[in-house]
Amino acid sequence: MTHDELLNDVVYGEQTRFALANALRAVVELHSPVKSYMFDDMVCEFCSVIDDNTEIAYPCSTIQAIEKELE
Repeated sequence: MTHDELLNDVVYGEQTRFALANALRAVVELHSPVKSYMFDDMVCEFCSVIDDNTEIAYPCSTIQAIEKELE
């Protein structure tokens, strides 16, 4: 499924609220906070890349976008 097809399916598809909630929960679970390897801060487990020491602070932009839409 392409990105555009996925967006269309989320907005106009036949999914139940339960299915959409499960999809959103899966995204939130992927972007969970973990302790930084380099600092005392929390970082996003999904966005951070251990191999090249890139750490993205939690909440990452994905979590921030979800929180914003739930306000």
